[in-house]
Amino acid sequence: MTRRDRDLLIVAAFTGLALLPFLGKAFHVDEPFFLAIARQILRDPLHPFSFRYNWYGDAVPMSGINNTPPLLAYLLAAAQSLTGGGEAAMRLAFLPFDLASSLALYLLAARYLKRPLLPVLIVVASPAYMIDMNHLMAEKVMAGLAFPSLYALARGAEEDRPAWLWASAALFAAALLAKYNAVFLAAPALCILWGRVHARRIAGWFAAAGAPLAFYLLGGALLRSGAWESAAGVTADASRMYWSAWSHKLRSFLSFTGGCGVVVAFWPLLARPSKALVAACAAAAAVLFLPAFDLAPLVRPVDRLTGVLFSFGALLALSGLFRGKGAGARLWAAWAASVSALLLFAYWAILARLVLFLVPPLVFSLAEELEARWPERRLRLIQSASLAGVAALSVLLSVVDFRYAGAQRTMAREAAAERAAKGGRLWCAGHWGLQHYVEEAGGSALDGSAGGWGLVRPGDAVIVPRVNSNILKPSGSLKAVVREARVGSAIPLRLISGWTGEAGFYSSGFGFLPYSLSAEPVEEFTVVEPL
Repeated sequence: MTRRDRDLLIVAAFTGLALLPFLGKAFHVDEPFFLAIARQILRDPLHPFSFRYNWYGDAVPMSGINNTPPLLAYLLAAAQSLTGGGEAAMRLAFLPFDLASSLALYLLAARYLKRPLLPVLIVVASPAYMIDMNHLMAEKVMAGLAFPSLYALARGAEEDRPAWLWASAALFAAALLAKYNAVFLAAPALCILWGRVHARRIAGWFAAAGAPLAFYLLGGALLRSGAWESAAGVTADASRMYWSAWSHKLRSFLSFTGGCGVVVAFWPLLARPSKALVAACAAAAAVLFLPAFDLAPLVRPVDRLTGVLFSFGALLALSGLFRGKGAGARLWAAWAASVSALLLFAYWAILARLVLFLVPPLVFSLAEELEARWPERRLRLIQSASLAGVAALSVLLSVVDFRYAGAQRTMAREAAAERAAKGGRLWCAGHWGLQHYVEEAGGSALDGSAGGWGLVRPGDAVIVPRVNSNILKPSGSLKAVVREARVGSAIPLRLISGWTGEAGFYSSGFGFLPYSLSAEPVEEFTVVEPL
């Protein structure tokens, strides 16, 4: 067995070990949104968005709120028909995308790094990768197609193998149909192709890669499905939200970059940057986190300090992209610049599941720098210790995330059982996983367009979450019996803050950190029973 074969087996095994313990995690965040489209596909495969859905507080046509191409939903529909729709079985059905992603990262890194194994394992162990790749969302499929596309492209261009080039174009096309954000591949792809492949073939490659998405959007325009309008509308609406303030978005971008990659925040100092650069990055991070730029009325000192440290490391890592001289330096720089531009200027918020695509080029760029500066034995110790630390942090965060997701499922099922015994109807005033399990139990999300809280009758019960999106609250006083239930965790880390923290792993709308050192509750439910 060659070293490469052994390494590939290790990467595959590590990927499985990172994801399999959390297969039974309850569906949460945006997973129920795509599962709803999958159920529609099973009813009517040719009209995936021809139904009304309540995701933002009002039931509206799905075609007006879906901002993602349908590939994921069709894959979910197929998996649901094969597995019955259970959480663990559904996640296991998508394991090939996880393996394709991590194995392709290794094969790509091996073309430019002397010792790629530990850097790749660190990427897989990073919080963004370990947590987000366990979700049935578009980024999982996108990564499972985009990373193999880059590897196939590098092999095809550098070895003059046209079959690999066209396979890469097909994978890129499929990634674009998983999520528009796969467009980030264009810059690193051009970097690989330029100077190695004739201009006409480059044009043909991009045409082949973009044609399926172009046909999808053209068909949507002709049928007035609103596919592109919905995606553009989400970005336009978000640009008017408070979290789109430049200071908050830049804080979030840098904090998420350093915190989601972890080593991205610490390895740059090991690359021995100049004292002037260190001072400039430290000063920029300190200024960015001055109280004058706070959006929250009170930012805890621990969150401010965490943001400064993560941002300082991220600034050093990003600046290092422009001084890299290794074999992969141009590729890592183009890749990171493309994802950074997407996050800062095109996407509606900073999310860990998109920063996931920024972590590999930064880790590989830093690994390439460290290979040039440190003896092999010392470097292996540094990377091994880093892997252990990153993996431990990600496991702890995954346990907290598992706890949060499970709380939605448990609350919905317990409330449904209580309603079945007492009579009355079950409602929820939030979305995400809570809505999924309330609807699974026969209840409904409150629909503002149909009367909202006016739909609730004596004997009914409404679950109101605290850590959720688009919570519909009663407009006036309400005579009711109110019960509260708090869910905690002994692990003092939070991915979403609903009280005083700045954790916003799933959206910078919750805070400028990907995770926060905090002992606040994981979730709090208020059960309202009108009299």
